[in-house]
Amino acid sequence: MRFSVVIFLLSCSFSFSQAKNEREERIPASEFPSEAKNHFNIISDDVKYLKYYKETDGDKQSFEVKFKYKKEHYSVEFDTLGKLEDIEIVIKKKHLPNTIKASIFKYFADSFSKVSIVKVQKQYVNTTTKSDKQFIRNILEQPYNKHTHFEIIAEIKTSKKRELREFTFNRNGVFEKSRKVTSSSYEHALY
Repeated sequence: MRFSVVIFLLSCSFSFSQAKNEREERIPASEFPSEAKNHFNIISDDVKYLKYYKETDGDKQSFEVKFKYKKEHYSVEFDTLGKLEDIEIVIKKKHLPNTIKASIFKYFADSFSKVSIVKVQKQYVNTTTKSDKQFIRNILEQPYNKHTHFEIIAEIKTSKKRELREFTFNRNGVFEKSRKVTSSSYEHALY
């Protein structure tokens, strides 16, 4: 009996941890980690709409800067110490390479009765030996470099429910993970 209760509680906590329940609040540049803010001194005159945010997702806190640079919409996320977590660039669904698009849409067709794409992003994680500043600069100057993932927010429908989910696919379009997006995190997901 005790074992069953423990398993039930663990499965409940796992389920809750799988939901994206982010709260994002705009902050002044002075509250952004200075280590991270310094990465943008080199381009600050060339960006449009540079905005700083503090993001909370459960117990995790991070900082994000969003801006438009050379007609691309960027989101660059840092941990609380100013270490780069990832860079995301919003793209249109039609700009997915055909083989990758086929793989992603096959996954959707096999898994759900209906899918409506809300947002598509290329995601870059620094797995190189470059410093965060060098990596950011490289992605800004060559945004068509090989990225590590695609992140897709989609409204999905099964026979039992309809919900908004965030899906992560690797660079080849192979599904890796997903999590439910709550209504409170929906608004800023659309940037």
